[in-house]
Amino acid sequence: MNRCMGMIAGAMTLLLAGGPAWAQVSVQGDVRIVFGDDEQKVIKDYYGREIIEKAREKAEKEGKGHGKGKKKKGLPPGLAKKNKLPPGIQKQLERGTVLPADLEKEMQPLPRELEIKLKPLPSPDQVRVTVGTDIVIMDKTTRKVLDVMRDVALLAHDISK
Repeated sequence: MNRCMGMIAGAMTLLLAGGPAWAQVSVQGDVRIVFGDDEQKVIKDYYGREIIEKAREKAEKEGKGHGKGKKKKGLPPGLAKKNKLPPGIQKQLERGTVLPADLEKEMQPLPRELEIKLKPLPSPDQVRVTVGTDIVIMDKTTRKVLDVMRDVALLAHDISK
C-alpha cells in the first residue's frame, strides 16, 4: 500500500513538473473569423422581424386618413433592389480583400440590439457592419474583410423611408 502511494506521488510530481510544457499551445497559419451558424440564424431572424415590423408600421401610417377600405398591396416594384450595391462593387467586397475607401460611406454599424445577441469578436479591432445589404466582419484598422453575409439587410433601411 505504501509503495502504491509512493508511485502515485511520483506520478503527480512528474505531471506537475511537466505540466507547463504540456500547456503551451502553438497556433500556426491563419485564424479564420467567420459568421457561425448560430450567428447567421440570429442575424437573419433579426432582419426578418425588423422588415415585417417596419412594413406593418408603414402600412398603418399610410392607411390612416387615406380613403376607406383601400389596402396597400405590398411594397412598390424595385424597392427590393434599393440600397443594394452594384455588382462590380459587390465583387470587391469578398473575404480577404480590403474594403475600398469609397465603400466606407456605405458602412453602418450593426444595430446595438442585434450586436448584443451575437458572440463577441476575438479582437476589439474586429467589427460587424452593414455595407449596403450585406453584413461584414472586418478589421477596422486594416479594413480587411474577414467574412461576408450577402443580402441579409435587404429591405431594413428602405421600408422606414
